[in-house]
Order: sequence, then structure tokens, then C-alpha cells
Amino acid sequence: MLIRVSNLRCHPGLELPAVTAERLGIPVEEIRNLELVKASVDGRGRRPVKVATVDVEVADPASVLARFPGDPQVREAAPVAPPAMEGPQAQIGENPLVVGTGPAGLFVAWALARKGYRPILIDRGKALRERWTDVNAYWRHGELNPESNVVFGDGGAGTFSDGKLYTRRNDSRNRQILEFFAELADAPDILVEGRPHLGTNRLSRALVRIKEVLRDLGVTQEFECRLEDLIVTDGRVRGARAGGRTIETDAVFLATGHSARDVFELLLARGVALEARPMAVGSRAEHPQPLINISQFGSPEPDAGPADYMLSYNDRRADRAAYTFCMCPGGEVVGASTDPQGLTVNGMSYSHRAGRFGNAAVVVTVSPEDYPGEGPLRGLDFQRSMERAAYTAGGGGHVAPAQRIQDFLAGSPSRGSLDTSYRTGVRAGDVAALLPEAVVRTMQRGLRHFAYRMAGYDGADGVLIGVETRTTSPVRVVRDEASYQSVSVAGLFPIGEGAGYAGGIMSSASDGLRAAERVAARR
Repeated sequence: MLIRVSNLRCHPGLELPAVTAERLGIPVEEIRNLELVKASVDGRGRRPVKVATVDVEVADPASVLARFPGDPQVREAAPVAPPAMEGPQAQIGENPLVVGTGPAGLFVAWALARKGYRPILIDRGKALRERWTDVNAYWRHGELNPESNVVFGDGGAGTFSDGKLYTRRNDSRNRQILEFFAELADAPDILVEGRPHLGTNRLSRALVRIKEVLRDLGVTQEFECRLEDLIVTDGRVRGARAGGRTIETDAVFLATGHSARDVFELLLARGVALEARPMAVGSRAEHPQPLINISQFGSPEPDAGPADYMLSYNDRRADRAAYTFCMCPGGEVVGASTDPQGLTVNGMSYSHRAGRFGNAAVVVTVSPEDYPGEGPLRGLDFQRSMERAAYTAGGGGHVAPAQRIQDFLAGSPSRGSLDTSYRTGVRAGDVAALLPEAVVRTMQRGLRHFAYRMAGYDGADGVLIGVETRTTSPVRVVRDEASYQSVSVAGLFPIGEGAGYAGGIMSSASDGLRAAERVAARR
């Protein structure tokens, strides 16, 4: 029997076994084995404190647990139960088509191959090495390849991000996903970090090895192979057109991500049920990392590493919320466009998180009622209008419009030069003019609240960069939750963030695994 002990506070100079023994009231010699389950940093006091959760084997576990009746921080460690699949499972042909190599596509292909299938995995973008070349040309010179960029290509949009591997979803699949990434990226630390991340560099390393694993399992992988059409007869998938040829299949797992706008248009034309869904839009806020460290930890260079933050504000007057999203300590703001005449930004970092700045999206919730026009795809036009206005405001070449947070709050355009991490360059101006008025009002209220929570947030060094419009998909491909198939086209499995059912690497990977659980094994 293992005992799980949580909220162990390890001050400098104290070893974890000694802290655990003291908490349990036993000599340290009675600890036979100790495994670190999770570690984080509490920066709320004057000095950061490491906080740990452990599973510990002791000489007499029953007597130890008897001394802590009802204590939620000292309890028997429950074994991890495998996910249960209820109801009938679909019977499909040997060669299902998986569209998209983001986490949903990779994990559904992996799980299907382990069940005896031979999936065909395609992506419109390029393989990793060639994709890196295209992305560097974009970030350094503003040269965008619409088919191979920060969003499209090997690994999906998550490849060029902070590589965050944490989620608020309590899912039994999370551990399996983390262990998979930890092994392939040679990153055992992510198994115990409270907020695990790989960074773009280690995530790229994992992708190289994931492709080797898939190849060994018999998965066919094709890049620069764009989905062109679905072949649907009598309400059922019969195949697809991709890369200039016809692929016969009775199952298509659609994992195309939140930015494949042409795919949404294709689905609408083929009678696939779609609906507009809420999202959030705003801008990237960037500050010098030492300012964030001082505010959170009281030191410009804390031993605990670069500080992060998560802030939110509920605007009751407008029935909206402002919040920070995808915070990248020691990272940089990057272009994330797919439209040569449109600009949107994102944040990324490498595993060391050693950059001069930290950034986070500051976004405001919007609903389909905010989108102009009619139909399930009206959110795409809502995004496109802001992105094209941002491109124009930057002067072209994917230079990003930027504004000091002080000026944004004062309602004044910024002038002069701005020091930022955005490699393609920024142009001082009026970011507020690029966003809907209702979004600006809630952002202003939220930023003032953030400054109350975090000293210096609205100071002279804070800058808003570009517009951030691709927080999630504004479209949902409606599916039956029992079978994971489209409610209008049998054999079409919409999965992941692009289909409207996930939000990040972990939840997208989990959605891919869930879809595979709906399919019967071939052996």
C-alpha cells in the first residue's frame, strides 16, 4: 500500500524524505520508497517555497493512515484505473484516414494502429525540418507560406508554442500522454512538474521520434497532402480527395486544427452539421521577465526560475470576462498567421525559458451573437476582419501593430520605438482601434484589475502586440458524444480543438484517444 502525501512545503535546506517523515510523524528510516508525483512553487510569500506531492511506502502504512482520519492531504494512493468505454464500438475498414498531425491526429493514429489498423495520416503542411525553414523565414523576414507555417505542418499549431502539457481536465488519460511525451522527448521532469512544459525545442525532438513510432506501427504518413474533398454517399463517408488523388476509406478522423478555414467551408458544402461557438479575442501583453519575477517572487532572478501568472476579471457590467491565456515566461511573441494579408500573434518559448520578456494573451470572451452575418462560419469572418486590419496597421510584411498598455488604458495611440521580442518588428499605434469596442472596454477594465493583482502590469514597460484571434475554433463540427461521429455523416469523426472539443495539447491528445476507444479492435 502506498500513501499519498500532498502539500509538502520544502523550505531551502530541507530534503523531501525528511519533510515527508515529519509530516507523517515517523522516523525517516521507516520510509522504504518515495516517488515524487508533482512539484510546484508557491510564490505568495516573501520567499518562494517548493510544494510537493509524493507517494511513499512505509513500514506500517495502516497505522500511519489511522493517525490521519479524514485528512485529504494524507490518504491511500489510489491506483490509476484505465478509461472505461461503454456502449457499442464502431467497426471500420483497415485503412482509416486521419487528417492533421496535431496532438489529436497523432494520438488517434497511434491508438488505432495499436488496435490493428493501418491508418493513413496526412497533413497539408511540411515535415518538421522543412517546416522550421518556412517558419524561420516568416519570423525573420515576414515571408509567409500559407501551407507551411506556425499553424500548418508536422505536429500542428502546438509545435511552435510553449509546449504546455497541463490541463484542467481530470482525465485518466493524462498520465499516459505525459509518459509518452516524457519518453520520446527525454524529459522525465514533465512527469512531476506542477505545470509541465516541453518548450518548442523538446517538443520538436518528441515529434521526430513519434513519427518513428508510428512508422514502426504501420502508419502511412504523408505531408504536403491537403484534404480537398470528402466523398459522401447516402449520409456516409466513402472516401476523400487529398493531394490530388482519391483515398477510399469508410472512416475519416478530422483533426485539422482551429485555423483550417477551407476545411470548414468544405464541410458546410458537403452538408456536415456545423455550429458557431464562443471564443475569445484580444492581444498579447509583454513585460520584461524581471518585472514579472519581482511581482510574483520578490526577486528579479528567483531560484525557482522565471515566474508565470494567470489572471482573470469578470466584467459583470458587460457580461464578459477578460483573462490571461497561454502565459510564456522567458518567451517571445511570434506571428501565427495563415493569411498572407492578415496578422495574428501567439506566444512561444524554449525549454530553458531564458528570454528577456514574458508574455501572455489578454483576451475577452465573445459569443456568436457578436459575430456579424449569418451561418455557422460567421466567426471566421469575425476573426478575418481583425487580422486584416492588424496587417494594415502594421504596414505590411507581418510587422505587428503595438501599443503601450498605459496608452491603451488612456485611449491614446502609442508613438516612437518599442522594445519587444517580436522578431519581424512592431509599429507603434492604436491596438484598440483593431478590436470591437465592447472587447476594448472589458480589456481596459481587466488590465486595471490585473495591475491591482500584479504590481507594474500597467506600467511603462508593458506592451500590447498585435491582435490574438486564434485562441480556439469559432466553429464546432457537431458530433454524437456516444460514437464521436458527425451527427449528419457516418464515418466522419471530428476531433480535437479544430472540431470544437478541446483546447490545447493535452485535451486534444486525450480527445484523439477517446475517439479511438469508440472503435473496435481488429485483433
